[in-house]
Amino acid sequence: MESKLRKWRKKRDFLKLLQYRENNAEASKFLKQHSQFTDTLIKRLGLEYELEGHQGCVNCLEWTSDGRHLASGSDDTNIILWDPFRHKKLQVIPTHHIGNIFSVKFIGHSQNEIATASGDCRVLVQSISSAVAKAPPILDCSCHVNRVKRLATSPLEPTLFWSAAEDGLVMQFDLREPHECSLTNKKVLIDLSHNFGEVKCITVNPTKPYYLAVGANDCYIRLYDRRMLKTCTIGAGHRAERTHLFLPRFQPPTKEQTPEDKDLIDPNCCQYYAPGHLAVENATTTSFKLAATNVAFDATGAEMLVNMGGEQIYLFDVNKSRQVDEIRVPRVSKRKKGLATCNKCSSGETNGHDNINHNELCEENCSCFYIQRAQECCNRKWMGDVYNATRDYLHVIQNWPDNIQAYIGLIESLIDLNWTEEASKWLDYFCNLQINNNNHCKIDLLRRRIERIQINIDRDKNNAENGDEKERFLRKIDETEKRRRLESKDFESRFLGHCNTTTDIKEANFLGEDGNYICAGSDEGIIFVWERKRSNIVTALFGDVSIVNCVQPHPSACFIASSGIDSGVKLWSPLPEDDSINPRIVIDIAEVVRANQERMSMDPFESMLVNMSHRIPGINVQPMSETEVPACRTS
Repeated sequence: MESKLRKWRKKRDFLKLLQYRENNAEASKFLKQHSQFTDTLIKRLGLEYELEGHQGCVNCLEWTSDGRHLASGSDDTNIILWDPFRHKKLQVIPTHHIGNIFSVKFIGHSQNEIATASGDCRVLVQSISSAVAKAPPILDCSCHVNRVKRLATSPLEPTLFWSAAEDGLVMQFDLREPHECSLTNKKVLIDLSHNFGEVKCITVNPTKPYYLAVGANDCYIRLYDRRMLKTCTIGAGHRAERTHLFLPRFQPPTKEQTPEDKDLIDPNCCQYYAPGHLAVENATTTSFKLAATNVAFDATGAEMLVNMGGEQIYLFDVNKSRQVDEIRVPRVSKRKKGLATCNKCSSGETNGHDNINHNELCEENCSCFYIQRAQECCNRKWMGDVYNATRDYLHVIQNWPDNIQAYIGLIESLIDLNWTEEASKWLDYFCNLQINNNNHCKIDLLRRRIERIQINIDRDKNNAENGDEKERFLRKIDETEKRRRLESKDFESRFLGHCNTTTDIKEANFLGEDGNYICAGSDEGIIFVWERKRSNIVTALFGDVSIVNCVQPHPSACFIASSGIDSGVKLWSPLPEDDSINPRIVIDIAEVVRANQERMSMDPFESMLVNMSHRIPGINVQPMSETEVPACRTS
């Protein structure tokens, strides 16, 4: 039956699909999954309406489970409940917050209660019906000692929710229990403060709610199994911080651990996920250049999407991801006969901003596509390109082990990554192969390059060891954490085009229940939509005068809400097929992508100035005047 449904969908015969849906529940589910967001509908997306009512940046959006209502949270400390289909403001919900609201969630089956997290270090739960009358909140938690950035809920456990804050703590709340802000209250589920972690984002697996994904101020996503954790009291370091309030931000971690602290460090409770090049580079020291600004699961819970601040967007397969050390050690390859080429490869059907999935464009037995794509990445050298090239070269080696070009390309890419140990191992492995004939000059050249790079690495290491002792101590990672980082799972695919350097609340989400498309905002105010399987950009829309942080798809309709530095909430839906010009479409996407990649490689302060003053070519919308730009914090 499913083949019949797919055939009708491919022919765009939606009339038959609708007729079949009337007496077949499976057809109804199929229609919902595969017809909510389609390529045609996405390319017709345009601005339907802008909801106005807030007096500051809108930092968070949340749909009700049925999609009838939308909630927005802002720097003005208010929550507004909207009817987006009638473009109507239903209710302004005042809160007791005194800082920017960063997260809003509906709680419970009835969704009559709403939870908020703010920069004032507090978590509140209010009844929507009684909030207007300024009734006391159902829950008022001030246990965190730094900004609370995200909340997470589980539809399968409606009374539970979790908070993630920059004090490094993830707290668990149960509305069936009374809450008291006390140092003896066992609410802490995860504590990352021992390695100076600031939790930036959190989400719950929709099908396995015992899996909790946590993103922090580094490149690692930590996937916890809650069944192996138990809540504990606030640790000694946080007690001291609550006592003194203004201790230095990077003070050494306390050596004293309570029994509760030790329970949080079960070696089997957590799996790390990170792009391979970042996982290796950041395994041994603390670095604050990167941060996971958002993490999201698809509807099946099998895939995890991460918006990496200062880098690209990455997709991880939770169940089948490869280890990051796969490239580091040569292993026995499986053999295939011969090399195949195809017209699509030889004609070069790729462009600068595509990350085309090899199995979608090329024949299965085609190696030339991987080689060509790897070479293009090595020449372009955008963030993550060189590592992506090593993955392509490795794929060729594993499937066509007689391809000399792949071995040489892999070794050169490893040298470009400064992975001299791995490059030496692969060079030795290549030298011992029978296919290695008449390559002695090339081998000698590669070996000399490795030696030169290693000399520079040793010199830099000696300079670091002779540097400030206190700084070295503060940046040191303990052995357990280092091992977990090096055992991270690698990404499956990545999405290029956007820029995420200015704020730490920028989202990336799956579109639709089947998750065939990816959406995210960007620092220059553009909303990008990618095809998930091929990583191609489908469309790009000008969504804000400055920065788009939030992009939230509707649960069941082809309808998107977005917000950012503007005080409004924009609603996006397919425009009529009347050949009218959509003024929000970005014309020269390739130029926008190139400019964004250059911007991400800049110094953060320089990037911020560029975001404020520079319009990217290809945007067909007139910018606001200076008097119209709301003055508010970017994160």
